[in-house]
Amino acid sequence: MSPWIIIVILGACAIAYAFIMPRKDKVQQPSHQLVQEMESTLEHYMTEIEQENDALIQRVAELKGEATAADQRLQSQLQELQQRLDQLEQQKVRTTETVLSAPVDSVLGYTSDGLQAQRLLENIRADANQQPESATSESQVKEENIEPQRESIKDRYKELFRLHDNGKSMDAIAKQTGIQLGEVQLILQLADREEN
Repeated sequence: MSPWIIIVILGACAIAYAFIMPRKDKVQQPSHQLVQEMESTLEHYMTEIEQENDALIQRVAELKGEATAADQRLQSQLQELQQRLDQLEQQKVRTTETVLSAPVDSVLGYTSDGLQAQRLLENIRADANQQPESATSESQVKEENIEPQRESIKDRYKELFRLHDNGKSMDAIAKQTGIQLGEVQLILQLADREEN
């Protein structure tokens, strides 16, 4: 090969290399800008997240303080209610002791010499004594298979049957007596069965 062909080839390579070199710089320059933009965006995003985290931490601290204050208020109210309950229980015990230790006259409110209280106590004792006697008489009646007379349904609902005998409707009877309509019908049916 002749030397001028080598020089032409070298020149052509130099020119080609010169064209290729600026393109590499141009391609690298936009990618470098893209990386810088991404870094700045991420830094901005991280700053916003940190601010939001700080605000969230502050809000949690405020809520914790509010909850603590509310808990303290509830505890104080609970203590006050417990004290009030204790006072009421003590007052109840004192009142019970006073009533139990006081004479019968003062408990019943009598200011006389106690004759009325004695009469009341005697009546109560007499009633208590009569109850076993009546219980034994009822048991004797049962033993003898004698059934005591039952009160008839007409005796228990005199007003209802008076209105029915006067020709009032069941609705009118229910309104005047205050008994529900179904009950009025049932009572009349039971009275019919009782008579038959």
